[in-house]
Amino acid sequence: MLTRRTAVVLAGALVALVTPPVAAPAQANPDSYEWGRRLGRDYREAHQITRGEGVKVALLGSGVARDVRTLRGAVEKEKDFVGTPRPKRRYSTLIAGWIAGNDGDLSTGVGMAPGAKILSVRINAESGDPGYEAWERRADWDSLIAKGIRHAVDEDADVIAVLPFSDDPHGQIRGAVAYAHSKNAVVVTPTSDHGTRERYPEGAAGVIGVGALDEKVRRYKKYTAASSRIMVSAPGTEHPALAPGNKPWTFWGYGPPLAWAAAAVALVKAKYPKLTPAQVGEALATSARHPKGKGKYDAEIGFGIVNPAGALKEAQRISKEPVQVAGKPLVADGSYFGGDKPGKVRAAPYNLAWLGGFGSLALLGLILIGVAVRLLLRRESGDAIRS
Repeated sequence: MLTRRTAVVLAGALVALVTPPVAAPAQANPDSYEWGRRLGRDYREAHQITRGEGVKVALLGSGVARDVRTLRGAVEKEKDFVGTPRPKRRYSTLIAGWIAGNDGDLSTGVGMAPGAKILSVRINAESGDPGYEAWERRADWDSLIAKGIRHAVDEDADVIAVLPFSDDPHGQIRGAVAYAHSKNAVVVTPTSDHGTRERYPEGAAGVIGVGALDEKVRRYKKYTAASSRIMVSAPGTEHPALAPGNKPWTFWGYGPPLAWAAAAVALVKAKYPKLTPAQVGEALATSARHPKGKGKYDAEIGFGIVNPAGALKEAQRISKEPVQVAGKPLVADGSYFGGDKPGKVRAAPYNLAWLGGFGSLALLGLILIGVAVRLLLRRESGDAIRS
């Protein structure tokens, strides 16, 4: 069932490479505008150092389409652990465009690490895929996630972005994460909306957990529970991107924060490939921008908003230090601190005409627009239905 949402712009992230940012629309939150502008500047500054060349980002989700023009030449051959026919590959394609899209703008999504390559690892079907219901009933999520991570490692992925999550009662996912770390691959995942339930891979040691922020630069409660699993946070509001077939959509929820964080990690690994996962996590944590001040931490947004330019500076410092063989994690394992009733991730097609007033902006457009739909997928971070 379709519902209409107010078109809101988190205009601070509307930062162009060659043109100055426009004034914030009247309905934009002033604080979010300023934080968004800063976030855009941080990525633009990072791109003066590296654009992610030479890094492979494995995206574990519903599959990434290779026909999207912004991803042309960036997507490697897919490994499919699902096997259902004629998959839509929608939600993960939207995320991939924001990570490595190399010809994007406001209407199509932009690549925050446009020099990186995407390794698509399909470990879940999307609702609406042929055979989805039968597959979902028999799906072994622990095994699928673990197999996906191990395959990504064996294919020399530098960054492993994992979308689904599971309970992992037998430790399969934790074992796969440990294998990834042994090969110097960094695992990034959204933190879930479950406040008291252990979920993985976010709960595994050394994983970079990223929380979702709403348009007021606060924890997006529908998608992120307050938790010590949150290392950094990033916007989880509506983002425009191209779906398979070059069709315009918006997506939100767990996917956008994963894209922002995975791209930041890719930039760090591109410049400092020998850094260990723990060192990369340290670079992200110590550079994050917290509204309460540098070095602050809380269970709402972790160390703060991801900051790729700052992470590169911290990585330079860390790269000159002796490697710590053992030590305490940046965020100690512990219980969750609360959370709200789980919500569903949403994605919807959007009208390009709505973006006409922002056509001159070229980099990191973060737009809250349009038409929302209810999604049917339980554990994938999003599926969409065209209106």
